[in-house]
Amino acid sequence: MSAIVHLKEVDSTNDELQRMLQANHDGVEEGLFVYADVQTKGRGQGGSSWESELGKNLTGTFVLFPDFLPAGKQFLITQIGALAVADFLSLYCKLTDITVKWPNDVYWKDKKISGTLNEALLMGHSIDYVLLGIGINLNQKEFLSDAPNPVSVYQITSQLVDIPIAATQLQQCLLRRYMQLANEDVDQIRSDYDNRLYRREGYYCYEDKNGLFSAKIVKVHPSGEFELELENGERRKYLFKEVSFVL
Repeated sequence: MSAIVHLKEVDSTNDELQRMLQANHDGVEEGLFVYADVQTKGRGQGGSSWESELGKNLTGTFVLFPDFLPAGKQFLITQIGALAVADFLSLYCKLTDITVKWPNDVYWKDKKISGTLNEALLMGHSIDYVLLGIGINLNQKEFLSDAPNPVSVYQITSQLVDIPIAATQLQQCLLRRYMQLANEDVDQIRSDYDNRLYRREGYYCYEDKNGLFSAKIVKVHPSGEFELELENGERRKYLFKEVSFVL
């Protein structure tokens, strides 16, 4: 099992791991997980912020060195990260209530329980390293930010989670999914991701630059593109942040 580092406070666990890599790249073990009680400059995908009460949740970063994976297939890292979180949450919640909202948020029913931040350093057509930042709401009893729909494991189960144990469990889930990727079990990863998609079946409301519309999910492409089909049969493809789910 790879190492786990627990910090009381840090600006950002992604930034902390970047500093560790810059100081001693070869000395950083793959699968290392750095998590902190509080991140003073923690961030989410696309620059979003992440609300986390001091010492209540699991917020940290894994480092991976997927030199076997072409840079053009790095969306697979996003997929295994989201699936690993879903696997972890299944230890505490009913798995059928856990879904992945494209591209990388994890939901319990219609509420957000986790998000990830994937940052990669590319070297030509290969990947030098990936920093996979993960935030999971565990023990927070109340959310005060303007985030529309957060939820925690405690709010679902009324049970507190032991955070050091949770860190080890999450690392195990992530490394199992990463081993799938290293073993080229790509079809299984993509199938598991597709089967766990939020709003996988039926028509729902979405919004793009042109306004609101009703559509159903067609597929998520290997590149990460999100394809929707409108009720009139028109199909549209989107990259991250080009379309939003109307909740």
